[in-house]
Amino acid sequence: MSDLAARFGQLAGEYDSRKGAATALVGRWDWYNWPGLDLRPLHFERDLRKAGRRLDARPPRDRDALRIGFDAEDRAVVIEEYSGFVNGRLYYETFVSHHGDVVEAAHFDSQGPLYLHEYHFVDGLMRSADTVARRGSGRESYEYSDGRISRVAIEHDGRTTSMLTAEHDDCGLARLVEVVGHRSEVRYERPPPGFDLQAACRAIEDTLLTLIPDAVARLAVEGPAACVALSYRRSDVLSFEVHGATEDERAALAAIDAHAAWSPADFEASTDLNLDGAGPVRLVRQELALLDADALNAAAGSEIGRRLLCSVAARLNLRDWSDTLPVAGDFVIYPVDLEMVDLERNLADCVPPDRLSRLRDRGLL
Repeated sequence: MSDLAARFGQLAGEYDSRKGAATALVGRWDWYNWPGLDLRPLHFERDLRKAGRRLDARPPRDRDALRIGFDAEDRAVVIEEYSGFVNGRLYYETFVSHHGDVVEAAHFDSQGPLYLHEYHFVDGLMRSADTVARRGSGRESYEYSDGRISRVAIEHDGRTTSMLTAEHDDCGLARLVEVVGHRSEVRYERPPPGFDLQAACRAIEDTLLTLIPDAVARLAVEGPAACVALSYRRSDVLSFEVHGATEDERAALAAIDAHAAWSPADFEASTDLNLDGAGPVRLVRQELALLDADALNAAAGSEIGRRLLCSVAARLNLRDWSDTLPVAGDFVIYPVDLEMVDLERNLADCVPPDRLSRLRDRGLL
């Protein structure tokens, strides 16, 4: 590792030579959707991502994309990453050199080198990956059973931080478990035969109809509640917090900006809602994340989750809340993402039209 660290320290002066050597080997260029390709075993699966797919042409410039150069042996030697946030500008470059059973990847941004990786192979299988970056180092060691990856030991700065254990069957990866200290977490598990995502979502919806009122009852709202928000991240709709605001609180926010009246981040009262034991929620989260990770279904999983929460809120807006907490007139419960991108369509999907119309008349929309 010390030798790799020393070589990383020299990378700043090697950008031109590494780029020139790698580019000279390119026999063809292909476009891929994000996150592209990676040689490390289970690199994408552990985070419920999928390797990028080859594209027939460059996608629109507002989408993240990679242009990958392959050599005569069909090995990636240049990887260019283009950012959709800055009109398709080239953001990162990786130059890969192959030396028999050792592969080295040098990664750069506009400020200079970001990391240097060294992969070691035996009989065609990667056995270790040593990494040095601007802020630390790491190592992954790989074990195999019948030629398939079975274990990944992960280290950071010389300390073993976690262990991944993979189980396979004739259909491929069946289960992936991460162990950190004495705690283990299922990172992936193939759904059982006959698993129905829509039916599982309906089961979660029914569970939420009980869990959310219990959470609302815990809110420390100082006065009749004007609204309750289910605040989520768009990348994981089924992990959310419950926030509440009074009429006076919402009016004060609305005086600043109409949208602020719906911003749960600015509400005083909030509480957590733990869904971890709610039936098939872990499996549903997994399948929604994998849908989002698929280039052909991008954002499909997030949309299913959004609709699920809107359906729950729509049913809760028909509920009599008098046995749960005091509520103001035109009380509403609604889901909203932290960035509030989904706010208007969520309100349209879950608030009764007459109530929505009155809120508009009051200048709250």
